[in-house]
Amino acid sequence: MRRESAVYTRARGLREHPWVLRILAVAAGSGAALWAFGPGPAAAAVAAALVAGLAIGRSGGRHETSDIAAELAETQRRLDELALRDPLTGVLNHRAFQDGLEIELRRARRESWSVAIVSVDVDGFRELNDRAGHAHGDAVLVALAQGLSENLRPGDLCGRVGGDEFMLALSRADAKGAEDALTRLRSRIESRALAADVGAVSFSGGVAEFPRHSVGRAELMRFADGALYWARSAGHGQTAVYSTRDGAAMSAEEDAARLRRSGLFNTVQALARAVDARDGYTHMHSQRVAFYAATLASAMGMSDERVESIRMAGLLHDVGKIGIRDAILLKPGPLSRDELAVMRRHSELGRAIIAGAGMTDIADWVGHLHERIDGRGYPDGLSGDEIPLESRILHVVDALETMTCPRLYRTPVPTAEALEELEAHAGTQFDAAAVKAMCELIRGGAVEVGEQPRLGVPLGEGS
Repeated sequence: MRRESAVYTRARGLREHPWVLRILAVAAGSGAALWAFGPGPAAAAVAAALVAGLAIGRSGGRHETSDIAAELAETQRRLDELALRDPLTGVLNHRAFQDGLEIELRRARRESWSVAIVSVDVDGFRELNDRAGHAHGDAVLVALAQGLSENLRPGDLCGRVGGDEFMLALSRADAKGAEDALTRLRSRIESRALAADVGAVSFSGGVAEFPRHSVGRAELMRFADGALYWARSAGHGQTAVYSTRDGAAMSAEEDAARLRRSGLFNTVQALARAVDARDGYTHMHSQRVAFYAATLASAMGMSDERVESIRMAGLLHDVGKIGIRDAILLKPGPLSRDELAVMRRHSELGRAIIAGAGMTDIADWVGHLHERIDGRGYPDGLSGDEIPLESRILHVVDALETMTCPRLYRTPVPTAEALEELEAHAGTQFDAAAVKAMCELIRGGAVEVGEQPRLGVPLGEGS
């Protein structure tokens, strides 16, 4: 009872000092305090220290309520300021820089001016940390941050967005202006580093420009990071501006992913060649289908990029047959119903193999190659325009090649007869426009049926 009475007495005492309760509310409820000092016991300790210090200071005398409120407001302001700053370098932290950049981009949209986003990274920082120690590395980061932030114009932003990566937002500046600014900053940072006795500091920079390269904050930051990766690849102390022209990878991870995809593609292409090699009659089948498909796609007005993609689809369209047993794949006579069901699985297997190599569009085209315009095809029973145009093209040229080249189980038909067969089933089995265009190419002499084009030969040279 005595203990409960003591607690109750202290609680009543707090009620007589409402300023203490307000301090407690600020310290306990401020998300900024947790943001500034981190979650867990450390944050609680800091909050408690603030309360205790303020309470002790208040216990020495009586101040007016207005003075208390002003000091509480100042305390809150300092906490908020701490929440926006990187504790080591004093520049904006990642979140605060993002928020500030978003505000600046909104203003730039309204006023129709450009903003340069610059990503800056210390060259060889990991090796520097390993060689000289983390304390020296921290001193380098401070020198770089001060050299950057102290030499910017009012309204420009500087933030630390990674371990040794900083980002600038230069208002009313284009990419060329940003490059010039980095040139000036290099000498200022060199002076700052010498004053801090941390030795020479080399850094690389990447630049993206609003609205020329993008209007979105996240994409602009990504493009600046990509340009930084290009700069670092060129050596220390370089600056690069983002460009869409060369299609280069924008990070080491993207480079590695491209290499993996390239390796997977080479594997898939080797599988496609292995399928053709299993049957001496069809050893050039995929190459002829690829040639016909690319020529037809070009004649139907597709872009060069799509033409190349459909040529690739033609090369890979039978890769799923690698999973079909020789007893079925090479059977000299007609297939039974069960064998036909097994054979038809090659479309879905091929789609899975190609998609696994990262070529999702080509995988879909190959997967729907055997769909029919009237909806009676497989594997999904698609009809009409539900079937991708690329799949419809592949269907026509695959049927043409199959009819006009010898097989183990039958002799080829003449070209004229094969064209008549395509035309007879145009609009039901085959796409009518694709059939018409293919027949015109062959009858006009642009395509010679049965020829064996070499891989990689441009269409104009192979036709």
